Amino acid sequence: MIETAMVELIDRATAECAEQQRPDLHNRLRQIRTRVLDPAQLVLVVGEPKQGKSELINALVNAAVCDSGEDATTLVPTLVRHSEHPTAQVIEQEPTSGHATLDRFPVPVEQVRERIDQAISSGRPVSRGEVGIPRAVLKDGLVLMDTPGVGATSATLTARTLGVVAEADALLIVSDATQELTHNELSFLKKVTKLCPNVAVVQPKTDITPHWRKVVEVNQRHLAGAGINTKIFPVSSTIRMQAMHAKDATLNTESGFPQLVEYLRGEALGQHDQLTRRLVAQNVADAVDELSETLKAELTGQSPRTAAETLIELETAQRRSEDLRRVTGRWQKTLSDGVGEMFADIEFDFRERSWAITGQIAETLEEADPVVVWDDFVEWLDNALMTAIEENFAWLEGRREQLRDRVTDEFLREHPSMRPQIEQVSIPDPFDQVTPLKKPSNGTYKQLDQVLTGLRGSYGGVLMFGLITSMAGLPLMNVVSISAGLLLGSRSLNEEKDARLRRRQAEAKTTAQRYVEHVVFHVNKEAKDAIRATHRALHQHFTQLTEEAQLEISKDIQNIKRVAERSAVDREDRAREIRRKLEELALLRRRAGMLTANRITAA
Repeated sequence: MIETAMVELIDRATAECAEQQRPDLHNRLRQIRTRVLDPAQLVLVVGEPKQGKSELINALVNAAVCDSGEDATTLVPTLVRHSEHPTAQVIEQEPTSGHATLDRFPVPVEQVRERIDQAISSGRPVSRGEVGIPRAVLKDGLVLMDTPGVGATSATLTARTLGVVAEADALLIVSDATQELTHNELSFLKKVTKLCPNVAVVQPKTDITPHWRKVVEVNQRHLAGAGINTKIFPVSSTIRMQAMHAKDATLNTESGFPQLVEYLRGEALGQHDQLTRRLVAQNVADAVDELSETLKAELTGQSPRTAAETLIELETAQRRSEDLRRVTGRWQKTLSDGVGEMFADIEFDFRERSWAITGQIAETLEEADPVVVWDDFVEWLDNALMTAIEENFAWLEGRREQLRDRVTDEFLREHPSMRPQIEQVSIPDPFDQVTPLKKPSNGTYKQLDQVLTGLRGSYGGVLMFGLITSMAGLPLMNVVSISAGLLLGSRSLNEEKDARLRRRQAEAKTTAQRYVEHVVFHVNKEAKDAIRATHRALHQHFTQLTEEAQLEISKDIQNIKRVAERSAVDREDRAREIRRKLEELALLRRRAGMLTANRITAA
C-alpha cells in the first residue's frame, strides 16, 4: 500500500515536471520510480579512482567479481546480485527508434571485465556488467554496484557514475584511510546527498595506514562541518580476504567488515522501506522546490507594469533608434570619404609608378638604338608595368581592408556584429586589351642611299675648295679639293645616320609612352571598378545591419506598447493560475514530507 502511494506521489511530481518542461527533473523522478518498484536494495559503491572500490566489493562477497589492482580501471558499472549459480552478463545498449533497448550477452564470470574492455575497444556502447553469485550477504535482496571513478581524467566516467546515483537506495562513498577527505570528495558528497540521502563513508586500506584512526576522527569533523550526517566505516579489504580464506573470525573482526555488513543488513537492507521513503521524499521535495521557485519568479514578473516603467522603456528604445541614426550617418560618411580618398590615392600611386617607368624609357632610348634592343626593351617594359600593377593592387587590397575596418569600427561602437568579408581583388592583365608595341621604322640604311648621301656632301666640298684653290692657279680638281670633298661627304653620311637614329628613338619613345598610357587607362578602370564594388558591398552589408537593428528596435517598441496595453484581467488570470499551481505544489511537498514520518495519504 505504501509502495503504491509512493509511486502515485512520484507520478504526480513527474507530471508537474513535464508540464513545467523540466526534463532533467522528470528523468530523475522516473529513475526513482524504477527503484521503488524494484524489491532489491541497490547500494552503489562510488568514489575517486584507485580508492579500493572494486576490492571492497570483492571482500564483501568473498569473490573476485570486480577487476581490481593498480592497472585496473572500472569503465562501466558492474552489478553484483544473488544467484543460485554463478552467472554473468555484459549488457549493451543500442538506440532503436528513439528508445534504448538492452542487449544481454552471457559470459563466464571470470571474463566479465575482459569482455567489457573488448566491447568498449570495438566501439560498442556497453551499459553495464552484471554478476550473480550465491552469497548469504546478497540473499535477502542486497545488490552492490561497482562504479567508474568520479573526478577521473575522463569526464565520461564521472557522468556514467552520476547517471546511476539517482537509481540507488544507498551509497557507499569510498575514500581510503591514507589521507583525510579532500575538498572535491566533500563537494561530491554534498552533490550526491541531494540525489540519494542514504549515504555512508567507507575508508579502506587501514592495514597500510597506522594513523587511520586519526584520519577517521578528522573526517568526522569535516563531515560535521559540511552538514553531512553519515557514518564512517574503516576497513581493510586485504585482511578481510585473508580472514575469509582462513575462516578466522578474529581476523575478520580486525578487518572492520562485520560492522559494515551489519550496517548493510540492518540499516541499508533491514530498513529498506524507510530508506526508500527518504529517497522518494528528498527527490520529490527537491523537484517541487525547483518548480515552485520558477513559478514564483514568473509570478513576480507578472506584476502590473506602471506607466512610468512603460515610459522609461519607450524612451530607452527611442534613444536606441536615435543612436542608430547617428551611427548610420557616421559609417556612411566614413565609407564615402574613404572611397573618395581611395580613388585619388590609387590612381595617383599608379600614375607615379607609370611616370617612373616613362622616365626609364626615355633614359634607355636616349642611348640605345630601338631597332637593336627592341625585343629586350619590350620584355622589360611589360615586366616593369606588371610589377607596378601588382604593387598597386596589393596596396589597393590593404586600403580596402583598412576602409572595411574603419567603417566596421564606427558601427561596432553601438551595435556589435561580425566584420564583413570582401572578395579579394584579382590583379588585372591589361596587355591583351592594348595595342602591341610597334617596332620603329627606318631601321635599315641601304648602301645606295649611303653613297648618294656621301656624294651630296662631297660635291659641295670639292666645288668650294676647288674655287678657293683655283685662285692660287690650281685646277678645280686637285688634291686639296678632293680631300675636302671626301671629308665633308663622310661627315654628311655620319650626320644622316645620327638623324635617322634620333628619329627612331623619338618614334620609339612616343610609341612606348602611348603604350604606357593605354595600360594606365585600363588599370585605372579595373581599380575603380574594384573600389566601386567594395563600396557597394560595404554599403549593402551595413545597410542590412542597420535595417535589421531598426526593425528590432521597432519590434521592441511594439512589444512594449503591446505589453503595456495588455489588460490587467489577463495578468490577474495568469497570477491566479500560478497561485493555484503553487498551492498544489505545496500540498505535494507536504505529502513528500509525510513519507519520512510514515504518514503518507492518498491524493
